[in-house]
Amino acid sequence: MTAGFLHSIETLGTLDGPGLRMIVFLQGCKLRCLYCHNPDTWIENITPGDNKNLTDKYYLKERFTADYIAEKAKRYKPYFKNNGGITFSGGEPLRQPKFLLDCLMLCKAEGIHTVID
Repeated sequence: MTAGFLHSIETLGTLDGPGLRMIVFLQGCKLRCLYCHNPDTWIENITPGDNKNLTDKYYLKERFTADYIAEKAKRYKPYFKNNGGITFSGGEPLRQPKFLLDCLMLCKAEGIHTVID
């Protein structure tokens, strides 16, 4: 299973898709949109665990497998009633296509609603 470079995970969010959601923020984006809500996710070339140039020590900035993400989402499944689920945001989630696809397939197999933001 592939691994992806994550910025952070928010549980039980209500703004990034329908219902209660687990939001997975992937690290890395080259777009530099002026209206970006998450410019701290832009940096791509970070060694996992390297926080020396980053301001928030609580962000994960680590590699996690798609299996890990799907298992974590399964734990929140009881809260996903009424259209809830998992949202992949960033950064730009499509910069890690294999990891994203693996996560989406695993979550869909568990009946978890998915959104790419």
